[in-house]
Amino acid sequence: MTRFSQVIDLLLPSRLIHRLGRKPLPVAWSEAWIPTKKGGKLYAHLHYPEGRKDVPAVVFVPGGASCGADYDKSGAEIQPKDLAALGFVVVHYDPSGRGSTGGEENYWGTEHQDELVDVLRWTHARPEVQKNNVVILSFSIGITIAAGALARYADELPFVSWLFDWEGPSSRFNITKNDTHPPLKSFPTSNDAFWQEREPCRFINKITCGYFRYQALQDHVQGNKKEHALELVNLATQGTAAWTQLNHTPRNRLHTVPVADQCWVQSKKTDRLQLLRSFLSIAEGEAHYLRQKKNE
Repeated sequence: MTRFSQVIDLLLPSRLIHRLGRKPLPVAWSEAWIPTKKGGKLYAHLHYPEGRKDVPAVVFVPGGASCGADYDKSGAEIQPKDLAALGFVVVHYDPSGRGSTGGEENYWGTEHQDELVDVLRWTHARPEVQKNNVVILSFSIGITIAAGALARYADELPFVSWLFDWEGPSSRFNITKNDTHPPLKSFPTSNDAFWQEREPCRFINKITCGYFRYQALQDHVQGNKKEHALELVNLATQGTAAWTQLNHTPRNRLHTVPVADQCWVQSKKTDRLQLLRSFLSIAEGEAHYLRQKKNE
């Protein structure tokens, strides 16, 4: 793909927008370098609806060892340009050690969590971004970065309205599949020093924003096993989250095993259209709530 065609592709929303029955907004994008509190810089892309002000923002937290630019590709679970075409400012970035950002890979630990806080503050400070309506969209193990940042900096991130968790793991045991997952063979569950700052189950009960869990019947890593999803939802519900929700089930509910199959998204692979629908449903509900609160 040439540079020109790559730029054009970043500006054109996918067919999913029309399948949602929405008219896409004109989209623009730019590159950015986000300064960190430690003096570094994170490479990022900014996607936004042209000419719009006071719009909600979404910050992508990449899964695995992915960098931000991976989500511009057609196979991504959600593409930033699609959310921008639906009226959101979208920021996705390369954590340290990945993509165009320098430094060493931190594997979802406190350094990566601190960087997310820097990205969130930078995003919220942008003039076109609606105050107190920044959303985190985490993919897979990106929940470790997101939950860690939200828990450790809860008092400093009141502008984060909610967290959308796409099939993130809960603990070292399902992250490593009990030490059988080849990509994580260097991080055995016996390494307490490593895992103490990298288990979402240690943090999710301390977040103060809303928490939405998207979970398909067939998990993208764990297959038919979904206990990790219930663990995170239940911990957040019993903790300090503003609200919690598993897929389309009622909010703030504790879930016990077995959970009826109809509680899960009925797809065996990532359904990008359903994923967008779920995100929009929650986002529009939260936007309505914030408007009501502002008018009180």
